[in-house]
Amino acid sequence: MTSDVLIIGGGVIGLACAIELKLRGANVTVLCRDFSAAASHAAAGMLASDAENIANEAMLSLCWRSRALYPEWTAKLEKLTGLSTGYWPCGILAPVYQQPETRTNDQSPAFWLDKSAIGLYQPGLGADVIGGWWYPEDGQVDNRALAQVLLTAAQSLGVELKDGIKVEAIAQQQGQVIGVQTNTGLIRAAHYLLAAGAWANELLPLPIRPRKGQMLSLQVPEFLPELPLTRVLFGENIYIVPRRNRSIILGATGEDVGFTPHNTPGGIQSLLQAAIRLYPQLENYPIQELWWGFRPATPDELPILGNSHCPNLTLATGHYRNGILLAPVTATIIADLIWSQKADPLLTNFHYSRFQAQTSTTTSMLTNSANFTNGNRTNLSTNLSLPSSEFHIEDSGLIIAGKTFKSRLMTGTGKYRSIEEMQRSVAASGCQIVTVAVRRVQTKAAGHEGLAEALDWNKIWMLPNTAGCQTAEDAIRVARLGREMAKLLGQEDNNFVKLEVIPDAKYLLPDPIGTLQAAEQLVKEGFAVLPYINADPMLAKRLEEVGCATVMPLAAPIGSGQGLKTTANIQIIIENANIPVVVDAGIGAPSEASEAMELGADALLINSAIALAQNAPAMAYAMNLATVAGRMAYLAGRMPRKDYASASSPVTGTITA
Repeated sequence: MTSDVLIIGGGVIGLACAIELKLRGANVTVLCRDFSAAASHAAAGMLASDAENIANEAMLSLCWRSRALYPEWTAKLEKLTGLSTGYWPCGILAPVYQQPETRTNDQSPAFWLDKSAIGLYQPGLGADVIGGWWYPEDGQVDNRALAQVLLTAAQSLGVELKDGIKVEAIAQQQGQVIGVQTNTGLIRAAHYLLAAGAWANELLPLPIRPRKGQMLSLQVPEFLPELPLTRVLFGENIYIVPRRNRSIILGATGEDVGFTPHNTPGGIQSLLQAAIRLYPQLENYPIQELWWGFRPATPDELPILGNSHCPNLTLATGHYRNGILLAPVTATIIADLIWSQKADPLLTNFHYSRFQAQTSTTTSMLTNSANFTNGNRTNLSTNLSLPSSEFHIEDSGLIIAGKTFKSRLMTGTGKYRSIEEMQRSVAASGCQIVTVAVRRVQTKAAGHEGLAEALDWNKIWMLPNTAGCQTAEDAIRVARLGREMAKLLGQEDNNFVKLEVIPDAKYLLPDPIGTLQAAEQLVKEGFAVLPYINADPMLAKRLEEVGCATVMPLAAPIGSGQGLKTTANIQIIIENANIPVVVDAGIGAPSEASEAMELGADALLINSAIALAQNAPAMAYAMNLATVAGRMAYLAGRMPRKDYASASSPVTGTITA
């Protein structure tokens, strides 16, 4: 049986993602060239969100989230397997030899200990230690134990594990991955996850290089009844990690030597010298083991997470020094993305495109000129540009039923004054999804003659809709006709349908019961169902549970242009949905479109507000900009609302009478 998800890489990241996906119902296969060679085996297991003094805010947020997940995550794994992960929220002590400057990140909880205080807290430190920072929320996990627990958990859950499999290439055709070529042949799946760590660059042109780290462990002598070192010490170019089993881990060098193997005298000597300076007693401890590993390093030392250039290939690699720490949060957000098509806002900061020189899609869209005319109205000429690409937040794209779209604005084809006006409006909107009323095309209703031939379906994804259907049975029949219509226009794999069941001729409100009944049947028939619904959070959740690809709550009655009248309910739907939420119907102005996107909606479907505008193409362009602006504002994170004033300029230092 073909897997739902094929994961390339059997380290902590790959296995953590496999387990999370399996727990959500996916059929998962993991390919690994050598389980024992994964970087996770060569780590020290520090959970050092604060001690690392991370300057990048998005990375710090990601690390904090992952560290917060650790207690529950490891408890779940230990319950599944009956094995210990060695999770220990013991805090981390960072001694220093010189008076420290201001810390890079002053948001982290940290306490400064002077020389006398740090000596009481951890006796035996080197004489030239003048103090240090105490990070109480950091900790450690036994990385080798964790790797074994993850492997055992994956096996017990039924994940198919294939060790000794070398992936030689990722086979692609027409923008899709069609399989992975291995030393045992071609292996196929519906979706693929690249979690190959330092080896990812061998399969895709990603800026990941191996950074070699040499390590060793010492054994606390048997004549010492108690462990003299009870704190993780995070020093200058050295860390010392005591384990409860009386081992002490020393690491790690950082060497740009490619995949050059083996320990070296110089590398081990540098570690021992730094460790003994920090904690002199170690010079008399017996050496237990030497080893090395390869960290996956990116130019900015941040991971690569999220969508790739292929809609059925996701990336989770480049974690560098933080693979163990980031395993729980990576598993969660990657499973959300693959299995629920829900992109975490933080993913935009770790998208692979940040390393590409070309201007982003959205920036290019905004810097282009637009010139639209409508009758005798004055031409609209707009030339907008962003001051610098550094202020742009990369958006990972809209994913519906495994298909990725760059535009988050969908448009319709009805109510325009002419086919030509519709064509120009669709082009101006920048949309990639256009909904078409199957019944009106089939019957050649007024305004729909020649519609199927009017748009380039090689560039635009057709969304057939069941407009005009009053019962579930009628909607199911029309959906089937819509799928055949898409095939006739060259979209052989198009199984999308916008489901509308509307028996109410006066208010045009959708029938919740008929919609649910039709959705259940259409999902069984393999449709990607996008149901149009009242803004009912309970119905939205039920439709998600039966397998719908999105939910499409109305903002106000169809064609009313009333704006967002159901904001509170839409907000609840967004907060609880694990599938894209598309706000549909009622939006009348760009400001309302932007507001809907600022709420966190994944996309908008707008027809009447564009088609009935005095200058439809110009309004389509305005809606395009509003959708982008609202999405960027949502990703940027608005300021908190306050019940009181807060001066924009400081009062201190001002001239007073």
